[in-house]
Amino acid sequence: MQEVTLLLPRSRALFGTLLLLLLPTIALPQDPARDKLVVETLLRLKRFDISDNDKLRASVIRHMKTLGETVRFVELAVSFEIVEATGDLIKLAQAYPNDTLGMEAINAVIKLAGTAVVEKALKTDDVASAIALVKALGNSTSPEVSGLLIRFYKSAPRNRQLYISTALSIAKTIPGQRFLLAEAHAGRLRSEITFAVGNALYASADKDIRKSAKATIKLPTTADSKPLPPLHELARMSGSPTLGKTLFFTKGTCAKCHKVGGEGKEVGPALTEIGSKLSKEALFTSLLDPSAGVSHNYETYSIVTLSGNIITGIKINETDDEITLRTADGIDKTLERTTIDEVFQTGVSLMPADLQRLLSVKELADIVAYLKTLTKQ
Repeated sequence: MQEVTLLLPRSRALFGTLLLLLLPTIALPQDPARDKLVVETLLRLKRFDISDNDKLRASVIRHMKTLGETVRFVELAVSFEIVEATGDLIKLAQAYPNDTLGMEAINAVIKLAGTAVVEKALKTDDVASAIALVKALGNSTSPEVSGLLIRFYKSAPRNRQLYISTALSIAKTIPGQRFLLAEAHAGRLRSEITFAVGNALYASADKDIRKSAKATIKLPTTADSKPLPPLHELARMSGSPTLGKTLFFTKGTCAKCHKVGGEGKEVGPALTEIGSKLSKEALFTSLLDPSAGVSHNYETYSIVTLSGNIITGIKINETDDEITLRTADGIDKTLERTTIDEVFQTGVSLMPADLQRLLSVKELADIVAYLKTLTKQ
C-alpha cells in the first residue's frame, strides 16, 4: 500500500481520472487498501462534499473504522462531514477528556451536530461519563461551549462531583469566570462549590477578577484561625514528611479511612503509592475538597429504605437480591432490594470536607509532604 501511495499522480486531473477508475471497484468486497486510496484521492482533489455519492461515503466510513482512537479519525469526520460518527466522537471525548484528542473530538461533535447532541449526552445516569464529557467541554475551543456549560450548571446536577466539575470547566474561560463571579455577588454560589470556584477565580489571568473574587469569596479558615491560602500558593509550600507521617496517623485522622502499607483502615482508596499519582496541588485538593475528585470505585451512594432510613457509603458488593455499602466507620451494611426505595450516587466523598479545621496550614503542608514520599517502588 505504501508503494501505491508514493506513486499517486500529482495533478488534480490525473487524480480525477484515478477516482473514476476506482469508483466501479468500491462496490466490490471490502478492501482496506482500496478504501485508503479512495480517501487519499478525495483529499488530494479537495473533494470533501460526498453527500451525493453513497459509494464514496461508504468507502470513507470504512476507512475511518480502521483508524481507531486517533486524531486522523476526527479530522476525516470533520472534513467529509460524517455526522454518523458523532457517537464515536463523544466516546473519544469521554475517554480522553484532558488530551488533545478529546478536545478535538468534542470540537468536531459541535461542528458536525451542534450543542443539542452534547446536552443530550450529559443527561445520563452514568455520572463518570457525564463528568468526563464536562471536562472535555472545559478544554474545548468552540465558542458555543461556554453557553452550553452554563445551561447545564443552571440545571443543578444532583451529583455533587458533576456539579463541581461543571463549575471548574466554566471557570476555564474569562467569560465563564465573570459568570461565576456574578453568581457569587448575587449570593447564588452553592456552598459545595465555593472552595473550587474560589481557587479558580483567585488564579484568574484577569487581575480585576482576582481582586473581586478575593473580596467576595472567602476560603475556609484553618485550626489556627488563619485564612486558607489558595491552592496555587499551598502547592509552593514545603513541609516535613516526618511530621506529616505522625499527623497522618493521629491528628489528621487520615488512617481511619486509608491504608498505607499494612496500616490504617480500608474504607477509602489505599495511599501506598499516591505520591506517584497526584501532584501537590491535587493532593491539597483531595484533603480540602475531597468531593471534587472521587476516585473510581470509591463513589459514594445513598440508599433510601422503604422505612425511611438513609444509609450512605461506598458500594462494595451488589447482586440481584442485595446491596452492601461500607460506611465511613468501616462498617459493611447489607440491604435486601425488597427493602430499598431508592439508590443514587451522591458525588459527595465520605471523607470530611472540613479537615482544615483540625490542622494549621503548616500541618497540611506536612501531610502533603509525607504523601509525596509514598511512591511506587
